Amino acid sequence: MAVTAGALSLVSKTSTQVVASSAAATAGVGPYTYQWYRSTTSGFTPGGGNIISGATSLSLTDTGLIPGTAYYYKVVATDTGDSNVTDESAQLAVSTSNATPSPNQFQQSSIVGMLDLRFNPNTVAVMIDVSEAATLYAGQAVKMVDSAGGIPKVVACSADTDQVLGFINYNIKNIGFVAGDACEISMAGNCQFLYATAAIARGVQVVVDLTTIGGVKAVSGSGGESIVGWAFDKASNPGDLIRVMVTTPSFAFDA
Repeated sequence: MAVTAGALSLVSKTSTQVVASSAAATAGVGPYTYQWYRSTTSGFTPGGGNIISGATSLSLTDTGLIPGTAYYYKVVATDTGDSNVTDESAQLAVSTSNATPSPNQFQQSSIVGMLDLRFNPNTVAVMIDVSEAATLYAGQAVKMVDSAGGIPKVVACSADTDQVLGFINYNIKNIGFVAGDACEISMAGNCQFLYATAAIARGVQVVVDLTTIGGVKAVSGSGGESIVGWAFDKASNPGDLIRVMVTTPSFAFDA
């Protein structure tokens, strides 16, 4: 009999954290191994772009999430005693709680997209272009659209070779931004909190990692990457919230 993945359940949640659990796999031969996956798209297919690194037990504590955002979780159970046959659990849908804003954003705990330094040049107002179908969030990398009108129009970056105009700033009033909404973005000269998707040494140049909203990783030198700044802090682990000295608009790195 083929392995059957266990059901997922929510244990607790906050504005930036989800604690969940999975029932043990059944049938099959065993022993079983487990891997958690997360996406902001319902009905997603588990894969390398949405794997939660290191989440291989029946319990999950997922931190560094965006407040007021819907997340979807799945677990893939593998039967190591039966030629590594796998089964995918039904997804668990969880919406993180809305953030409790402070009148002064700098007195809060750090949140992705928040600015760090007190004087921030090149913080500009933009509008989400009508061509953007998705909701954009703080820390998201955006690119310019050649659209008419007085205020620059932007959409989400969709490839790591895109020329990044800037990153959406954290806003104590708005969680997400849709087509037609105005928001502020940070360009060169700003120091902004973003997520490291892998370990990053202090002072190295970073590029966007579109697998995570607000994600950055160290330049690999493989060519075609858009450098967006340098790491002001050291990231020891994936998911660390670090300060990045933004240098966008970015230009392709050709090594």
